[in-house]
Amino acid sequence: MSNLQNVHEPDTAEEALSHPHWHEAMIAEMSSIEDNGTWTLVSRPTHKKVIGVKWIFKVKFLSDGSLDKYKARLVAKGYAQKEGVDYEETFAPTARFTSIRLVFALAAHYGWPVFQMDVKSAFLNGDLKEEVFVEQPEGFVIDGFEDHVYLLHKALYGLKQAPRAWYQKIDNYLLSLSFERSHCDSNLYVLIMDGAICIIVLYVDDLKLTGSDDDLVSWVQTQLKSTFSMTDLGLLHYFLGLEVWQFPTGIFICQKKYLQHLLERYGMQNCSSLTCPMYPNSKLSLDDDSPEVDSTLYRQLIGSLLYLANTRSDLSFAMSILSQFSTHPRRSHWQAAIRVLRYLRGTLDYGLHYAGGDVLVGYSDSDWAGCVDTRRSTTGYCFMFGSGLISWKCQKQPTTARSSTEAEYRSYMDTISEALWLRQLLDHLVASSSSPTVIYSDSQSAIALAHNPVIRGRTKHIDVHYHFVRDYIEEGREYVPTRDNIADLLTKPLPRPTLDYLLQLAGVGPLIWS
Repeated sequence: MSNLQNVHEPDTAEEALSHPHWHEAMIAEMSSIEDNGTWTLVSRPTHKKVIGVKWIFKVKFLSDGSLDKYKARLVAKGYAQKEGVDYEETFAPTARFTSIRLVFALAAHYGWPVFQMDVKSAFLNGDLKEEVFVEQPEGFVIDGFEDHVYLLHKALYGLKQAPRAWYQKIDNYLLSLSFERSHCDSNLYVLIMDGAICIIVLYVDDLKLTGSDDDLVSWVQTQLKSTFSMTDLGLLHYFLGLEVWQFPTGIFICQKKYLQHLLERYGMQNCSSLTCPMYPNSKLSLDDDSPEVDSTLYRQLIGSLLYLANTRSDLSFAMSILSQFSTHPRRSHWQAAIRVLRYLRGTLDYGLHYAGGDVLVGYSDSDWAGCVDTRRSTTGYCFMFGSGLISWKCQKQPTTARSSTEAEYRSYMDTISEALWLRQLLDHLVASSSSPTVIYSDSQSAIALAHNPVIRGRTKHIDVHYHFVRDYIEEGREYVPTRDNIADLLTKPLPRPTLDYLLQLAGVGPLIWS
């Protein structure tokens, strides 16, 4: 992490121009824009507002903390745009993390390598439909044409419509290669050719590729590089703060580097560790008499921890609770958030293991009337594919449940909805399975209600639309003891022995392969 401290990122274009490395990065960015035919120099229009531009500088690091490259990006000041005048629609081409984790689980099961490709200046490839003018960038104003501006033909970073324009470009191209776009996730593409399969996951300008045939994957990579300026990064090791370790026996993903940086940011890198993220049976409330704390600092910490929860399901319940106090946080809430950091200090190496297996199994749970402020219940569910978790959710229910059965039944409904989505996604990625997806719950009353369409006095108040659950329930054993219900992680604070046991069942822990 020392590189983060030693390499300075300029605050202004003037400062960057005086530094050889940054000046070279700015020239490379301008060359990329010019080579792409992004704009044309024209006289300043009188009928149209001209949007300003600015330089953004960022040092890129590898997963081991070593310097990767100096990156200079020219961006438009999109905040000056007006909807309906400068743009019509916006869209961010980002795959769901559930889809990404499912692809990792599939790759681990079938022994497929996962590759990564990075599109250079991806947004510059998007064709613009609107008429947009931008100022000449600082440091690259053409002598004799100081009052001229650029008319954009293609998108520029920072424009409201830039992500959508890029998505339309890459989407049309992948479809022309006979890829099929998933109906469950519009950033997931599948190509089946001569019995072989290739899967692409799109996350803005990052493409993750995997498949059953190396020749097919190589052919797709060649086609992409012939059309777009791309960097072939080989086997996927690191993206979006996620570290990916690929072994013959499986795939391990974690966010250790991201967590180390987070601990350093809040001065907790040398703190003593704790055994669980929240005290068992602890209850936090909005009605708290402790002093208020800086809400901006609190929200920054909560946002960082929420992103960390993409690989750490053990944080989901704590973050669901703590995020409810972001408007007016108190000292007790801040101390609870710091406790999460102390727990993470002792579980720095934890991540998700995918070691094979193609059985989709769900777990459902709820905590009835657990919120002390509203007495609403908490829904928790998770899904295993093979040996590791691919999907989980912890969320306060929208209305108050009048009984524990109703709370469990609502959680059951959300779990089945996610199961249907996951099965549709799996059907598109691989051959569909005829076997049903088993969903386990520790509530025998909710299971009985789902199996037996009988309205009784104590259950008639449950909304009718929740009864769609019955259409997807098949006879069989769905009960699991509370001790073995992984979804228990997502509904209440747990003591360390129970937490460790459930994390082991969920495939969460330190790296076990070498």
